Amino acid sequence: MNLSELTKTEPDISGVNIVPVIDLCLVLLIILMVTSPLLEVPDISVKLPKARTIESKDRNISVTSSMDGRIAINSEMVKDEDFEGALKKHLVKDPEILVIIRVDKAAPYISLTDIMARCKKAGAQNISIGTEQEKIER
Repeated sequence: MNLSELTKTEPDISGVNIVPVIDLCLVLLIILMVTSPLLEVPDISVKLPKARTIESKDRNISVTSSMDGRIAINSEMVKDEDFEGALKKHLVKDPEILVIIRVDKAAPYISLTDIMARCKKAGAQNISIGTEQEKIER
C-alpha cells in the first residue's frame, strides 16, 4: 500500500470541532451563575435591628425644626435653650422610645446633625430621621 492510496480513503478534516469548547463554556457559565449570589454577601454575621416607624404601636416623640430655627417637641414649641430639658422630660417615661427628627429639606445639613447630637445628649437612644413618602403614580 502506498501513500496515495491511504490519503484517498480517509476524508479530509476541513475545520476545528468546537462542540467541546461550547460544552466547557456552558459548564463554566452554570458554575458562575450558581456561585455569584454567594459572592455578594460578606462572611460577617450581624444581627440587624428591627425597624420602627411612625405607624408603630408604641408612642413616638417627634422633634421638628424649621428653616428659621424654631423647634417643637411633638406639638409644643420650645425655646432653643430649653430643648434638652424638655426632651429629657419626655424621655424619663421611656428612654428607649423612638425620637423622630423632622427637619425642613431646604435646611443646611449641619442643623440636622446639631439636633441629632442634642437629642443624644438629652438621653435619646433610638433616633430616626423623618421623611415624606414618595408618591408613586400608576
